[in-house]
Amino acid sequence: MRRILCIGDLCADLIIPYGEAKRNLSLIRQGIIGSSQVELRSGGTAGNTAAVLGKLGERPVFVTDLCQDRLGMFLKGEMERYGVDMSFSPVGDRGAMVCIAVVEENGDRTMFSWIPPGAGYPTFSAESFSPELFSQDSLIFTGGMSLNNDGDSMRAVRDFVAEMKEKTDSLFVFDLNTRIETYGLSEERRRYYGEMIRLADVVLGSGIEEFGPLTGKQTLGEAASALVSDGRLVIARDGENPVLIAEKGRMDSVDTESVSVVSTVGAGDTFNGAFLSAFNRGFPVKECVKFANETAGYMISHSGHLEIPESGAARLKKV
Repeated sequence: MRRILCIGDLCADLIIPYGEAKRNLSLIRQGIIGSSQVELRSGGTAGNTAAVLGKLGERPVFVTDLCQDRLGMFLKGEMERYGVDMSFSPVGDRGAMVCIAVVEENGDRTMFSWIPPGAGYPTFSAESFSPELFSQDSLIFTGGMSLNNDGDSMRAVRDFVAEMKEKTDSLFVFDLNTRIETYGLSEERRRYYGEMIRLADVVLGSGIEEFGPLTGKQTLGEAASALVSDGRLVIARDGENPVLIAEKGRMDSVDTESVSVVSTVGAGDTFNGAFLSAFNRGFPVKECVKFANETAGYMISHSGHLEIPESGAARLKKV
């Protein structure tokens, strides 16, 4: 197996239980008193993916732009508690950003990015990547949150992935995660998306809102097929609908399980982590997606932070 190497964003997630608070208010007239608590958790697409990998026993390496403030040190400690190797993450001189997740009554969430005074979006440079990383073949993971409109930072991530693929027998998995509502889609950012997709062995994404703007296609199936070339595999999630698996010349799908949703915060990231773990262990692609669906379904139907079934890690170790 290859070492799993995650690159990208680590932020604080502030979870606002808006829907739960509304339910509690509606029950007061019946004499039922409940309470809702705001929670602070580690977050970020790459951060959550690495955390799930750690919970699955994979001991992933994480390269992120660590922050020196108390929030940044809290995040570092949380990742290490989950079993993530943070030794390759340099500590910068700024503060951590915060993502505010407003959770509705049905478990869906709306995300807002907030940059406190002295904080900033994660950025990377050539110096962010230790030469030691080139000593080992890796399964590299990053996503669109690494393409955050800072040209130098986007170039540094692109160059590192390209060099890893050139100098080692590494594979690259890229999650589109466009977050257009936050970052937009400038011509420069679109260009880097194209370059990262061309480097990718596997592309992951969620919904036509991510695939459509990058492909110009109107349906998810058409958009996923448009990104298949050079042997690339495309995995397209679509909420509760079947997950599409696009390979050159064919399209397959895997049904999702119906679950009672508590919160969708981190659902795609949990899917990513479970998929990467199974993929790295040699599962057939359809089995990787099934395992990822099961793991994400469990997570969204349970309270707590990135909860995964106890049998998940044991199942993987049998392969």
